[in-house]
Parts: sequence; structure tokens; C-alpha cells
Amino acid sequence: MKAWLLLVAAFLLWPGFSSQNECEEPNEIDFGEIVSTEKAKYLENDRVQYRCNPGYVLEGPEWIQCKGEEWTPRPPKCLVPCSITRQQLAAKNLFVFGNQRKARLIQSNQSLQFQCNEGYVLVVPSIRKCVDGYMDLPICISERGKNCSGPPRTENGDITTLSEKLYKSGSSIEFRCQKYYAMEGQNRSFCDNGTWTKVPICLDPCMIARTELESQKIEVKDEIDAPENIFVQHGHSVELTCKTGYVLAANSSQSAFVIHCDGKLPEIPKCEEITCKSPRISNGTFRPQRTIFHDGDLIRIQCDSGFTFEPDNGEKVVECTKNGWSPPPKCINAMCPTPRPVENAEIVEDTMKKYLNGEKINYQCNNGFDIS
Repeated sequence: MKAWLLLVAAFLLWPGFSSQNECEEPNEIDFGEIVSTEKAKYLENDRVQYRCNPGYVLEGPEWIQCKGEEWTPRPPKCLVPCSITRQQLAAKNLFVFGNQRKARLIQSNQSLQFQCNEGYVLVVPSIRKCVDGYMDLPICISERGKNCSGPPRTENGDITTLSEKLYKSGSSIEFRCQKYYAMEGQNRSFCDNGTWTKVPICLDPCMIARTELESQKIEVKDEIDAPENIFVQHGHSVELTCKTGYVLAANSSQSAFVIHCDGKLPEIPKCEEITCKSPRISNGTFRPQRTIFHDGDLIRIQCDSGFTFEPDNGEKVVECTKNGWSPPPKCINAMCPTPRPVENAEIVEDTMKKYLNGEKINYQCNNGFDIS
């Protein structure tokens, strides 16, 4: 036995053996580096620190840790800055707010406000954001270009500005989508040297027929009015719920759910009636007797002699709910055996072989002894 223990001890002390988890070398990241001290091996709970090159923005954790032979969380990313040259600004007739026309670097997630040269109109928005090396520069439209004829139309949308026979280059018209339709794109179109810029699109809403809801035993949550059809704007949601006494057929404990309109309405689930089967009660029975019960139905439990209802709620009544019978009906043994003797004490009353649930007995200590 001693020899075996010595062998294990020697093995554990051997330089090549380690009982700790090890992680592979941490991954390098583009446009950044690991700045913590490099190690020959990385053991459990070792940490590594990352830093991005100047001008780059760290997205994610600065530190990662060796856990269970893996690095957690995942290494960060260095977001690329955006570069704007003098030539880009001049080609688009732009300058940065404050009459600045010099080349510059903008860190990711930072924004710049632009203006157009004199004689040009800027297509809003004027503030643009750098997103990991990309910035969508605004467009400047010449006020001295060709005129435009009648404006374009957009389906299920209306023009809200006054109509004219001809529109000067640089002028604009505004659109508004009709009721229930959602706008995609800018609400303005500009006359650009005889051509209109892109007009917005009015996206179709999703329609839910009232008859479909009725057939599925569903209603709109907290609905005040009850129109024949329910319209949900593109990109919006509506919360539906099963009617009272019903739950989702796919999930018997859930009655409310959300439907999202994303161009096409998903299939409306079906609600089914809440029912409870006749309970099986050992050592007891119930009234009224039926095969199927519905949500909110009550039954009264009657336990056999020597048994008692648990939990004893006084009324001995249980209710049919979406989660079944509440509380679950059960009749438990109400008899207790003869109590065990207590040293240096006697039971005051005459002892019996069995006692009913809730009955009490009293002990009396012998002379010279006290209850503790």
C-alpha cells in the first residue's frame, strides 16, 4: 500500500503532469494585439487582454479567460474607422459642418454632419454614422439642373405637397402612406436634373379576419372595439389570447401569444377548451359525478372513514383549471398508531390502538421530573 501511494505521489510531482485544464493559445485579432504577458501554456482561470490599433474601436470584451479548456467569452473585434478624402467631398459637392473640407478618419460608431456647396440641396439625413469602415455619404442635388415633370406615384401612398406642372431641380415632394400601410425609405423624393430620386414604398399590412379568430376561439388582448378585420402594420405585432376557458392546443398551460407581421402573417394557432377528466381518488369519492369537467367547475371531495382530505382547505373543494385540478384531490390516512412511551412520563388519557387525524394526547411527568 505504501509503495502504491509513493508511486501516485511521484507521478503527481512529475514535471510533465498537470491536473489542471489547459487552453490552446488565444486567437489573434485583426487590427489588434494581445497586450498581456505571453505564456508557454495557459491554465484554468488564466486571463488574456486585447487592445486595438490606434483609430480602431474594440467591440466585445477586453479580457477573456481560460475555462474548461476553452476561452470565454469569445475574443473581441476591432472595428475599422471610416476615411473621407478631399476628393470624395468635392465629387459629391459636400463639406463637413463648419465649412470643413479636409480629409479625416472617423472611428466606428461616430457620426458627422454634412452640408452641400452653394447651389445644391442635401438629401436628408444630413448626419451619417460610421459603421465598421462604411459611411453612406449624403447626396447633393443641383438647383440649376433640368426641371422635372409630374411627380412619381407610390402604390397605397399619397403626395402631401401641392402639385405643380413643373418642378425645379432641387425641389422635393413628400409622401404619406395610407392607413395601416408602413413606409419603407425616405418620405421625400427630389427632382435631380430632370429625374426624380427613389420614392418610398408603402408595405402591405397583415389582415386577420374576425371570422378566423372566432373559429379558433381567439380574441385580441385588451381590445376595445371589435372591427370585422384586424390590420397589423408591417414590422408591428399584435397580442392575441385564447377566449376564457380555452388554452393553446400546442401548449395547454399558455393562453396568450404574439403574432408578428413581416410581410406574411404566420399561421394563427388554435385554442381548445380547458377540460379536466374525472379525478381518480383513492379512499374517497366526489360530487357531482361526471366524465368531463370544464374550466371553473368545482367538485366536493368526500373521503372514506379513517381518511382525510389533503390539503384541508375547510371546504374540501377543488377546481378545474388549465393546469388540471387545483389543489390535486387526495385522501390520506387519518389514523395514528398508539403513541410511543416517553421515559419517566405517562399518558394522562386511556390509550387506544388507533387515533383519528387531529386527536391529541397529554403526557404527565413522573414525580421529580419536568418537561423539557
